[in-house]
Amino acid sequence: MKVLNRISLFLLSALFSAPMLLAQAPDPCATAPASCATLIETHATSEARIPNTAVDISASVTATGKDMSEVQRTLATKSNSLLAYLKGEKVDRLITSNVSFSPQTRFDKNGPDKMVGFTGTSSVSFRTTPEKAADLLAGVLTNGGNEIESTVFTPTEKEIADARRKLSEDATKMAVEQADAIARAAGMHVVSVRNINVNDTGYSPRPMGMNGMALKAQVAIPMQTSAGEQQLSVQVNITAAATR
Repeated sequence: MKVLNRISLFLLSALFSAPMLLAQAPDPCATAPASCATLIETHATSEARIPNTAVDISASVTATGKDMSEVQRTLATKSNSLLAYLKGEKVDRLITSNVSFSPQTRFDKNGPDKMVGFTGTSSVSFRTTPEKAADLLAGVLTNGGNEIESTVFTPTEKEIADARRKLSEDATKMAVEQADAIARAAGMHVVSVRNINVNDTGYSPRPMGMNGMALKAQVAIPMQTSAGEQQLSVQVNITAAATR
C-alpha cells in the first residue's frame, strides 16, 4: 500500500508540475533568432483600362386603349414587330423580360376613381456591338418600340475575366518583389509566402441615360455613340516569411 501511495503521489506531482515545466521552457526564437522567420506583409495594386466591346440595351413597347382586348392586340402587334426587327438584325441575348397590363383610372372628387382604359407594356433586352448601336437605337423606335430604358456599354465577360487574371498575376509579382526588397534591406531573404489575399475591387458598367427617347419617335435620327473604356483594378496582399 505504501508503494502504491508513493507511485500515486509521484504521478500527481508530475501531472501538476508539467504545465509549469512547459511554461518555463525557453523561447527558441529568443535563444536562436536566426532559426525563426520574420513575417513581412506587403500589397500591390494593378490597374488597366479595357475597351467596351458590347452594348446591352433595354427597350419597351407600350399600348393604351379603352378595351383590354384591344390593348392586348395592339401590344402583341407592336411587340412582334420589334422582335422580328431585332432577330433580323441578329442581335445577341434577345429576351422578353417583362409583360404587364394595368388599368387607367381618372380621379373623381364626387366618388370613387373611374376606370377609363388600360395600359399594356412589354420590355425586351438585347446585346449588340458599339458599331451597330446607333442604328439599332433608331430602328427600335421605328419598329414598335416606345422607349429606350437603358443603354450600357461594357466589355464582354470573357474580356473582363482575362483582364482580371492578368491584373492578379501582375499585382502578385509586384507584392512578392516588394517583400524581397524589404527582406534584403533587413539583411534577410524570403523563404516562403504564407498567405495571399486577392481583393478584386469589382467592376460596375456605366449606363448611358436615354431620357430623351422616352417619347415615341416620329422621325428616327441616327445617333452617334462612343463606346469608351472601363477601369479595372485588382489589389493583392501577401504575407511572406523571411530569415537571415
